[in-house]
Amino acid sequence: MEIRRLQTTRDGTFLLSLPKEWAKRFNLHKGSPIYVKERMDGCLVLDPKYGVEETPEVTLKPSKSLKDAILSSYLLGYGVITIEADGRLEEEDKAKVRQAASRLIGVEVIEEDQRRITLQCLLQATAIPPEKILRRQYILSRSLLKDSFKALLSPSPKMVEEVRDRDEEVDRLYFLMVRLLRSLILNPRLSEKLGISPIDCLDYRLAASLVERIADTSVELASLAYRSKTQGKIPPKLFSLLKETGERLSEAYEEALKALFTRDEKNFNSALKGVELAALTLEKLESEALRHRGSPPILYILLTLVRTLLDQIKDITDLAYPRPSTST
Repeated sequence: MEIRRLQTTRDGTFLLSLPKEWAKRFNLHKGSPIYVKERMDGCLVLDPKYGVEETPEVTLKPSKSLKDAILSSYLLGYGVITIEADGRLEEEDKAKVRQAASRLIGVEVIEEDQRRITLQCLLQATAIPPEKILRRQYILSRSLLKDSFKALLSPSPKMVEEVRDRDEEVDRLYFLMVRLLRSLILNPRLSEKLGISPIDCLDYRLAASLVERIADTSVELASLAYRSKTQGKIPPKLFSLLKETGERLSEAYEEALKALFTRDEKNFNSALKGVELAALTLEKLESEALRHRGSPPILYILLTLVRTLLDQIKDITDLAYPRPSTST
């Protein structure tokens, strides 16, 4: 870090010389445009490459963890991912590459030969705003939440399979969200285009993670209901309370996301009320379960998953706390 002093011209214009080595590194010369942006804290940011799109590339070697390596490269924002073998690329490795690519939105095979496969993310970072991704992710996960409780009433392999398929789509959206938010944090030019601050990125990241976990928990609930054949095993009154709890959770989830998107105090209070009502219904269900000594053990596992869903929705509600207005 170094300190440079301001100079002034006769007409009062302020001048500041830039480091020579910095200018050379970015191939700047007389007349080169430099983007100047004032941050919220008053600091000025000088950007010599504003408007220049970069496509970072990475080369991976075949390995047992190849699918994880491709996913990590995608999340880190690499635009081109090449898988290259020392000799011939095995069919097993090619299958891993295609399986990994199928889980990633916007990724396509653009080149392939005996030694290498090249993947490219064709989706621009600014193409889909984070809010739109989160909304779609929420819509899918809420349908999973509803169907998981339907599976308690009439468990079937078809319903469980449908739930798992939609969970895969939630995962794909979550991976896209993480990739986008990392790109926005590392590249202020992109966040400027979308008008998203670093604190917005943090909130979106936490919210997307919670939504993804709600989808995962819903899949666990539906799968457990089918494996254990809950229909006919749980007393009618408990089943009725389970159904009511599912409805309350779905309503609370909807209010929580509405409050998160609007940051409105009225919606936030509605979300708090929704969580409170869901908690009261769940407490009734748990109390009733304790009265039935003959209740199947599976019921208590289901109650644990339902409690987990409530906690996750409550976490989203906490995240939606209205931000204080800033005066300019």
